[in-house]
Amino acid sequence: MKTLLLFIIFIFPFAISAQKVQKVKQGYAQGGIISLNNDTIYASIKQENILKLQSEVKFIDGGGKKKSFKPGLINGYFFETENGRVNFESRDDIRISIFPSKNGNFVLRLSDDIYPLYYFVTTKMKNTGIESELVEIPHYLVHMDYRWYHYDTNSFKDCAKIFSENTGLVRDIESGAYSFGDFPEILDRYTQSIKGRKH
Repeated sequence: MKTLLLFIIFIFPFAISAQKVQKVKQGYAQGGIISLNNDTIYASIKQENILKLQSEVKFIDGGGKKKSFKPGLINGYFFETENGRVNFESRDDIRISIFPSKNGNFVLRLSDDIYPLYYFVTTKMKNTGIESELVEIPHYLVHMDYRWYHYDTNSFKDCAKIFSENTGLVRDIESGAYSFGDFPEILDRYTQSIKGRKH
């Protein structure tokens, strides 16, 4: 159920309501900017779809001024939702082909556990037979053993290779017990098994 909730929240464009947050302008949510010195500057973060949030953060600072930052100028930002805090990190160290910008991107962090898990969306043109349309492609990214791995709906089952130490988990992945949207749950199961062996 937790995995399904994450999937619903992050696959579709952000439409987070700020109605329950006091003194926040409509279309914004309480949050903060993380400076390059890791200082937190509290601000109201503009709510946009995830593609825009990956490339730029727009916000209103404590003085009421509208500002914005591109990746690389800050360490990241966050905002509060009814389902908890949403964190975006500014990263320029993920050297894989899906990243469209050499200057880095804001990447949605889903997990702070021993294997960091991120979520990112790219786009591509799809031919529908009559005309082409732009479609969004979701990706999970995980950092393990000093390298990045990324999976989309087409490459999802390949993730079994990085979980080879847990044969039961591999069997469930390969048998279809899990789908792409379950990746956070898969990683959590693997992480818990690793922690269990260390005790």
